[in-house]
Amino acid sequence: MDVDPFVAAEPSADGDALLVTLGSGRTVRVTPTVPLPGVLRLRSARPARRDDDSPMLVPLEEHPATLTRTPDGVEISGPEVRAHWDAGVADGVVQGLRFGTYARFATPEADTVPHPAGYRPAGDGQPAGWLETVHLAPDAAVYGGGESYQGINLRGRRRELRNTEQNRDGGRDSAYLNIPLLWSDAGWGLFAHTGAQVVADIGATHSEALLLRIDGEDLDLFLLAGDAPTVLARYLALTGRPRALPEWAFGVWMSRSSYFTADEVVETVDELRRADCPVDVIHVDEWLDQSVLDDPTWSTEADRSRFPEGWARRLAERGVRLSLWINPYVRRDSPLGRELAARGYLVRDARGEPVAVADEAAASPVDFTHPEAREWWCERLAATLRTEHNAAVLADFGEEIPDDAVFAAGYLGADWHNTYGLIYQDTVHEAGRRARGGDFVAVSRSGTAGSQRDPAHWAGDLPSTWSGMVSTLRAVLSMALSGCSVITHDAGGFWTPASYRRAGELRATMTPDAVEADVDPELYARWAQWASFSALTRFHGMGRREPFAYPEPFASAAIAACRLRQRMRRYLVASAESAVGGLPLVWPMPLAYPGDRIARDAWDQYLLGRDVLVAPLLEPGGARRLWVPEGEWTGLVGCPTLVGPGWHEVRCGIDQFPAYVRAERGPEAVLS
Repeated sequence: MDVDPFVAAEPSADGDALLVTLGSGRTVRVTPTVPLPGVLRLRSARPARRDDDSPMLVPLEEHPATLTRTPDGVEISGPEVRAHWDAGVADGVVQGLRFGTYARFATPEADTVPHPAGYRPAGDGQPAGWLETVHLAPDAAVYGGGESYQGINLRGRRRELRNTEQNRDGGRDSAYLNIPLLWSDAGWGLFAHTGAQVVADIGATHSEALLLRIDGEDLDLFLLAGDAPTVLARYLALTGRPRALPEWAFGVWMSRSSYFTADEVVETVDELRRADCPVDVIHVDEWLDQSVLDDPTWSTEADRSRFPEGWARRLAERGVRLSLWINPYVRRDSPLGRELAARGYLVRDARGEPVAVADEAAASPVDFTHPEAREWWCERLAATLRTEHNAAVLADFGEEIPDDAVFAAGYLGADWHNTYGLIYQDTVHEAGRRARGGDFVAVSRSGTAGSQRDPAHWAGDLPSTWSGMVSTLRAVLSMALSGCSVITHDAGGFWTPASYRRAGELRATMTPDAVEADVDPELYARWAQWASFSALTRFHGMGRREPFAYPEPFASAAIAACRLRQRMRRYLVASAESAVGGLPLVWPMPLAYPGDRIARDAWDQYLLGRDVLVAPLLEPGGARRLWVPEGEWTGLVGCPTLVGPGWHEVRCGIDQFPAYVRAERGPEAVLS
């Protein structure tokens, strides 16, 4: 891959920009600004580029950086910013850039890495783009990138940050929700402001180099200084802090794929109450006059033969809210699809025809950059909320926008592939505000930078296996380390091969009360316990997820977990409200204890809020090893008190779970 490297730089005559010369002799104007203390923005701009209207960023007050010539380059300074762009001294010299602990590779070190920093011309089927190279300190870890099923420390890996439908797999290195933010415990962060694909080679090709490849003609980088909490707080200040969720969202969500009739939903709620298992929200997938498992689009409205108008009032009488499945696609050959195509409301290809999404050939996405299309879809959802009386939606899909798509606003699919999930999410929440004010929650699957503004998200459709639970935990923690504030998951996992086949059969008749339990009982109970100590507690899957569907003692363990969850609601609401800088409810150890190398090794545990230590049980038998931070920690679910700092071995009976509260706070601070 040929790269046109950065070889010289000097301040422009007006002092507002760096004139950066590439090896080819081309000059690029790079404007450095300081939008926040401790944040340096470096932005190239073509003359025809429009003003910044990115949905990723909140409005920023850009402060020009001060450029000062030095004997060996240019100093870039501003509030809490002092950076240095090296001068070019001879042909072929590759320039360095330093900002605190952030250091770009420069000659002679740059000559030893696979690619220098600079511009990559289009060619060999590859779009034009930019490369940045960052030196990795010998003992530094790297986090971020959004969702990852392979672990939170990205060092040694190559990641394609491109939203992808996972087809119910876990453990592989692709994801539904990618965020072009990477940060290191060495004290720096790098946010590439783009909706296009970003490829990050994080010490995979060269052990000491992070190579970032950003597709597109424009370069827009934010360099962030600070420790882990500071970098994430500064990133959230750029892209938006999370909005508050209603108190009921922190209760128990019950679901399976799917309840088929209104009577079945209401009877399930009554069964849960008879089992003394709390439920606050119940979710329905198959409420439309179509099978969304077979046709994952929103092309029809409610099937009134199964869900009569006004049926949700029966749930409201029981104090339970309703959630419904939605999707941003329509089937092109449906009456609605033909109507929207005629109006020009669907994303198109270069020929002007509705484009097919990559994972569903018969479906086309609604174009949320088209003002009339966005307004139509927003009002459609708002009307649904008013008519169906649902307080929540599961906002599914949105990942597979093809590269040849053309949006009404002029953007190409290649440039806005990841952005589509964000603008879809923004439209969902606008509809919720119109119809219900703050009494609304959407749980989304896709997204990118900025998606954390409207919680919540879930980790996707993972297998109902022990390894599936491990993949889910990895995804939840990596999303938290990428700024996502409230992440949930399918307690019990989403599917087994048998239950997926059975689900397809049941769609032919929509027969109620025919779904069966499909999860190993011990796994189900342990996943339920972990869910009760997650940001949101949400059961979902192809098989039954209600505790009473499983044998004892596993049913009682899951019910006890749901009861405990109810007692934690005040703590969770208070924790969300008091989060400094909008940081996540879930604090993985590198975020909770920045700079602590032992805490860094404890990747599979976290703090929920600031006072509860959670160590999910990830293997059969109830045993695990966990790291206990300094101080005394009191068990919340039958486990004895532990004292840290240090590693401990625990073995838990089915009625025990390794969750602990700081002893000085006491259980009463968490349980009400």
